[in-house]
Amino acid sequence: MAIIYSYPAGTPSAADNLLGTQVDPITEENKTVQFGIGAINSLATQGYLETTVTLTNAQWIALPGTDVQLVATPGADKLIKVLALSMFFDYATANFTFPNALSIGTTGDPITNIQGTLAADNVGTGADRVFSIAPIGVQILPNQGLVIGTVAGATGGGGSVQVKIRYQVLDVTAF
Repeated sequence: MAIIYSYPAGTPSAADNLLGTQVDPITEENKTVQFGIGAINSLATQGYLETTVTLTNAQWIALPGTDVQLVATPGADKLIKVLALSMFFDYATANFTFPNALSIGTTGDPITNIQGTLAADNVGTGADRVFSIAPIGVQILPNQGLVIGTVAGATGGGGSVQVKIRYQVLDVTAF
């Protein structure tokens, strides 16, 4: 077998295979087998969900009085744990201006159990922008949906916003 660095570098795709070792469940011996990169990816992200919600310009302007649901309530004894948040501001005309931060958390007035925020000064961008929002450590409440909102409204702006959320639904009865 050649030295590993003597092989050419490649760019993997989901259809490619990797060599690995698999334990035979009957004989408990190690077998050399091929694993599909797509299958490895599925295994690594098992239990993760992802959704993208688009807020129209009208929803965006109405945020202080009308939170927008991003993820529905998961049911009794289940909780939504945010893993990653991203927002894409699709600029159309005038800048959006918000006097307060945008919050992503559970329904309330104001929003409670905030799992991520975007500072107000990041909103009025005047161009297409993408923001990565770090999830905030907070107690997660059972059977609560996830919404986006703010305590004071936009004074103007044109365009739409897409919110991408990667999350897990945790079940406290099978934790």
